[in-house]
Amino acid sequence: MKSSRAVVFLSLLFILSVQVSFGQQNGKLQIHFMNVGQGDGAVLISPLGEVVLFDNGVRNFCDRPVSYLQQLGVTKVDYHIASHYHDDHIGCTKEVLDEFPLQKQAIDRGGSYHTGTYTKYVTKVGTKRTTATDGMTITLDQASQNPVRIQIVAFNGNGVQTSNENDLSLVAVVRFGNFDVEIGGDLSGYAEGSYEDIETSVAPKVGQVEVYKVHHHGSRYSTNDSWLATVRPRIGIISTGAGNKHNHPTQECMERLHQAGIRTYWTEIGNGTDPEPGLDTVGGNIIVEVAPGAQNFTVTHSGAVVHTYPMWGFTDTTPAATPAFSWSTKSNVYHHTSCRYVANISPANLEQGSNPPTGKTLHAGCPK
Repeated sequence: MKSSRAVVFLSLLFILSVQVSFGQQNGKLQIHFMNVGQGDGAVLISPLGEVVLFDNGVRNFCDRPVSYLQQLGVTKVDYHIASHYHDDHIGCTKEVLDEFPLQKQAIDRGGSYHTGTYTKYVTKVGTKRTTATDGMTITLDQASQNPVRIQIVAFNGNGVQTSNENDLSLVAVVRFGNFDVEIGGDLSGYAEGSYEDIETSVAPKVGQVEVYKVHHHGSRYSTNDSWLATVRPRIGIISTGAGNKHNHPTQECMERLHQAGIRTYWTEIGNGTDPEPGLDTVGGNIIVEVAPGAQNFTVTHSGAVVHTYPMWGFTDTTPAATPAFSWSTKSNVYHHTSCRYVANISPANLEQGSNPPTGKTLHAGCPK
């Protein structure tokens, strides 16, 4: 009797320890496009709790990614994938990995760069630094019937001669059953000035995806028509920052996305063109989730609002349109849903509708 009780106790202890170690897992693939300001940082959590960080935030604003990862329950990072060496992409390497220790590999394009941010990155990842190779694949949840695969499809210009750090960006594709996500840093699609068209040659290696992390924060040099015609994403995620000096996202990029029928989600309002109601949503941290074997995926924004999309190859139902207006039951003002202040409304108080609410006035400055 004592022996069987001991076995039960140890089994329960093991289960509890797994739950504590992987408190952030929920049985689905999660990709959190964190609102880090004018930069990039996304965290992938596999169904069984492995953690991959794609870039890590903006130098001097590291409280954003650190606090977000803390509230998720993340305790470590299994893999770190750096798109390139600019300080709005790897500016928080030390701060993040001090808090969430790196377990396996830090994968990057190799080579070197000339900034203090790069030096801090190399120092922090140390011997775990790994230079990407063409076709390199990371497999998460290997013992599962539903593994997650991250494939490195391009880096260092994909054979195009360039010294522009943006164009050297590493391109990763997350593949989970029928679901695919492309994350390619600040890749360019136009040969103008110091930029080269890298996107056109990379697109066939990526293939059709459901989610596209829009290159270069919506720069006018990114997201060319050939890229969009090949990759054909359902949605685009734009990581941008309020008041940024680059005027991202740009009208040129947004027009190409809209003409291709792609709905976009922005982490912040940016400082370029305004979001177009019904097509562009400013939602803070953007969370994409998909269950094993599912035929659709969800996008959660503004802390509570959920949109559902079908994957390619399944019934192409149009997702319900975003209500045009949002407001708090506790406030006497209302907003266009694309207004960044909507993200401040508690889910318990949030109401939405296709028409303005009676008895409330429009927030000054909407849709910004």
